[in-house]
Amino acid sequence: MTVFPLFYAGNIHYFQRLLQSSNPLIELYEHYPKQTYRNRMEILGPNGIHRLSIPVKKTGLRMTTNDICIGYEEHWQKDHWKGLEAAYRRSAYFEYYEDRLRSVYVEKPKRLVDLNLRVLHFILESLDCDPGIQFTTEYMDLGNEGDVDYRDFDFSKPSAETGHSYETYFQVFSDRHPFVANLSILDALFNLGPSTRDLVMTSS
Repeated sequence: MTVFPLFYAGNIHYFQRLLQSSNPLIELYEHYPKQTYRNRMEILGPNGIHRLSIPVKKTGLRMTTNDICIGYEEHWQKDHWKGLEAAYRRSAYFEYYEDRLRSVYVEKPKRLVDLNLRVLHFILESLDCDPGIQFTTEYMDLGNEGDVDYRDFDFSKPSAETGHSYETYFQVFSDRHPFVANLSILDALFNLGPSTRDLVMTSS
């Protein structure tokens, strides 16, 4: 059994691990950890790395990820969409995916997991991938031989110890910034289009 957290448009390393796993299980009933990719993503804009964060309502002690609600006091949806447009309007495939992704930023789901699931479904559909993802109905305790737990794994810092490497690809602002690896999968999707599937399924 391989268990993953649910990220907001997770980075490339996350999707490589997720999509190369057999019937991965996504945890919805962990105690929600703050300041993680569960409510933020990183993209590459004209001024460098740009972090987009979804505001969440104040959490009580030991609230589960499934219970976390989104805050709409700020116009974050508009800001996130403007950030994506500024970063990728000139990319090769932004217009191809634009309408479907824009719809995610129109509705106002109550819970963070609902928004993250919509983004995840958009990504899986765009990659034409069906890894057989299942979702927990209670907190999953692991302990059997062969179980893999990615809930606390640091997907931002792959290293030689993980045996992980990245392929480079053209990025919109390559004329002013060196290649930035392991951004949100959206960075690869807008720049590579359907070839993003090869990136996540063949790299390790």
